[in-house]
Amino acid sequence: MSQAALNTRGREPEPKGTRRSNGGQLAGVIFLLMVIGTIVWGSWMVVGWMKDASRLPLSRMAVTGERQYTTNDDIRQAILSLGSPGTFMTQDVNVIQQQIERLSWIKQARVRKQWPDELKIHLVEYVPVARWNDQLMVDAEGNSFSVPAERVGNRKMPLLYGPEGSETEVLEGYRIMSQTLAAGKFTLKTVAMSARHSWQLGLDDDTRLELGRDDRAKRLQRFIELYPLLQRQAQNENKRISHVDLRYDSGAAIGWAPALLDQQHVDRQRVGQQQDIDQQQNSNQKQTQAKQQ
Repeated sequence: MSQAALNTRGREPEPKGTRRSNGGQLAGVIFLLMVIGTIVWGSWMVVGWMKDASRLPLSRMAVTGERQYTTNDDIRQAILSLGSPGTFMTQDVNVIQQQIERLSWIKQARVRKQWPDELKIHLVEYVPVARWNDQLMVDAEGNSFSVPAERVGNRKMPLLYGPEGSETEVLEGYRIMSQTLAAGKFTLKTVAMSARHSWQLGLDDDTRLELGRDDRAKRLQRFIELYPLLQRQAQNENKRISHVDLRYDSGAAIGWAPALLDQQHVDRQRVGQQQDIDQQQNSNQKQTQAKQQ
């Protein structure tokens, strides 16, 4: 008997169930691949549909937060300056947030999307506590910012002046000296610091105080102590205190003005004081530019 015949006789036939099992596994794999393909294709179609600019465009916005200066039109224009808004899926809210925060008076903006077509925008504005160099405002932390003049109104605030970058220092000086003067029943209206750190104050009755660079607290206290004597002298001689130069180790130099002034004289005096402040501010700017060069 040949070897081939022996091999044939020695091999047992495969069970029918095994053949069916292998066929079932193959069918299962094919079915699984079809399901995965369907899911991938469906997802691709859905994403493509959602990315279509004509579908689910961001067409509405809701703005929240306490607002003094910001209008809905400000926000709308800031968004449109980026071009046409994207869709719910494609629009990057961080880009919109950064664009809104370019508005000088916006301290913080938070932007998120809400299905299907809305932008939720929450704003935090800077809150001004004083005017800075006539053109800007400053908040309680010393941040300077601008606001459209027509939106500021007639709110009375202290007037602060100083070189660029000195906002925090001048504001802190105002706070300290305002408290010192308040103890003597005086109201501080203006504070100006030169590039050389020399201080000039203006009271609400337009009296000007020259403090110089050093010993501000000591010199203010001297003014408070001298004031009753100066006031009596002013009443006796029918005049008023115009300015007090306290840049001395003791005593002070007093400038006097007539007690009864018509409005024209008052206006001229205020213009003169404003010119002094403007000259000081221009000097600060020139010194700052010279340092930068």
